[in-house]
Amino acid sequence: MAKDELKNSIWFVLADGIKIYFTNIDKFVMYMLFPVFGQIAGILLAFGLSLGFADKVIAKTDSPVHALIFVILLALPGLLIFAKAFWDFMVAYVALNSMTEGAINTGKVYDFQSHNEVATRRTFKFVLLLLAVGILSSLATSIFFIIPGFVLWIYFILVYQVFTFEPELSIQDCFKRSFVLIRGNWLRTLILMLILTFFSIYIITEGITVVFDYLNLTDKICSLFTPFTNMIPLDFTNKVLVYLKLPIITPEIISRTVFFSILSFIVTGLTLPIRSICWTLWYMSGVNEKNNIEKKLVRKKREQEVV
Repeated sequence: MAKDELKNSIWFVLADGIKIYFTNIDKFVMYMLFPVFGQIAGILLAFGLSLGFADKVIAKTDSPVHALIFVILLALPGLLIFAKAFWDFMVAYVALNSMTEGAINTGKVYDFQSHNEVATRRTFKFVLLLLAVGILSSLATSIFFIIPGFVLWIYFILVYQVFTFEPELSIQDCFKRSFVLIRGNWLRTLILMLILTFFSIYIITEGITVVFDYLNLTDKICSLFTPFTNMIPLDFTNKVLVYLKLPIITPEIISRTVFFSILSFIVTGLTLPIRSICWTLWYMSGVNEKNNIEKKLVRKKREQEVV
């Protein structure tokens, strides 16, 4: 296999991505701690304070409007923490690409702030990109557009890399550029995405779940959510489920669902760097491939002109 073909292969990208990730794993984990756990802490704090003190607030206020204001104020600190962590998480989609380039060039990852500025110094444009990606994601998960939406999602999967490394492009051109880079490599991109998702999210999540079950930690952790899930009115829903001869929903089931959702989110967030690294390498591979094709076309055209 030729050298260029090797670098354009899925296995080269995966091997190089794993090498870069584990060489700098302490830096990547440290970078993702607040964006991941800050969102969880913010949500738990917001719901914990608002739901925990809602009854007392309502009992001591005569006006429903005043009660609502107090409940919102109780939730506000948690919501602010969540908003900051969520923004940092979104910025990571761009900053991690810049970190990968730095790791390739210098072998090290450092100066997180300068990498964050790749997104923050273009805040307005970055927000527009996030909105565009959000709309595409909604279409991709809609039952009416799920197939064409999924196809387009693969074509646009490098849009964050294009935004990072080609800052002169508009939002529309970022999507066009991603489309051009993936064109002709759609199936290979799909395979790479499935491999990354399977090993960096599913396998790790299932592995942690097995360990927690073996150590009898799952039930203990789920019990922490029970006081809140007990507050959820389920009578009407369960009556409908009984009528339809379906299993009822219990607070314990909801607690387990919340636990596994949080665990999946943590794993997905902490392993975002390895996926971003691989997609950055895939972007660079695509750029090199397109450049080589263009060079061949130019050389062929010149040869024809000489003839």
